Amino acid sequence: MLIDIEEFGFQEGVSEVILTTLSSDGVPNAAPMGIHREGGRLFVRIFNSGTLTNILENPKAAANIVDDPALLVKSALSDVEPERFKFIGGFPVLKQALGWVIFDCTCRRGENISVVELSPVRGKINRKAIKPVNRGFNAVIEATVHATRYVGLKEQEYLSKIEYSNTIVQKCGGAREKEAMRLLYELIRYPE
Repeated sequence: MLIDIEEFGFQEGVSEVILTTLSSDGVPNAAPMGIHREGGRLFVRIFNSGTLTNILENPKAAANIVDDPALLVKSALSDVEPERFKFIGGFPVLKQALGWVIFDCTCRRGENISVVELSPVRGKINRKAIKPVNRGFNAVIEATVHATRYVGLKEQEYLSKIEYSNTIVQKCGGAREKEAMRLLYELIRYPE
C-alpha cells in the first residue's frame, strides 16, 4: 500500500505526534515524538529509552495524530492506560487518534541518541479536523518537551520555560489546554 504522507499532514520540518510501539512482551507504549521530514526522508531522533528498546526489538512504530493536549502530556510523563489502545494487524494505535500511520523502522544506533528512519506501510484517517492554530495548544506541546527534560535533568531553566509556556496557555488556551497544564504540573510534582 502506497501512503501519501501529506494526506496525514506531514510537511517539511518537525511534526509532533504520539509514537506508539510494542515491547517484545506485547505491551504497548506511547510517547510524544517529533517526526522530521527532510528532502523526502521521514525520521525520528530517539534517546535511549523504552521506545527505542521496543523499536530495536520490534522494528515498527505508529505515528498517532492527536488533538488532546492532556493525552500528549500523559504520554510524555506517565503511562497511557491500556484501554486507550486498539490493535491494527497486531500493532497498537491510539483509539482517539485523528489518524495514524504505521511505519517500518530502520535504526542507526548512537551512543545517547539514535536516528530511526521511517517507511510508511499502512495508515488511516479517522477524522479530518479543521482547526485554526491555537497558541495555547502549541504552548502545551512546548511545555511538555521542557517537562521531559526537567524530569530527566532537574535544571531550573526548564522550569522557567514551562512557566513561560503556562502564561501563554492561561492567556490563549481553552479548558482542555489548562487541564493539560494542571496535569503536567502534577506529573512533574511541581512545586516540590
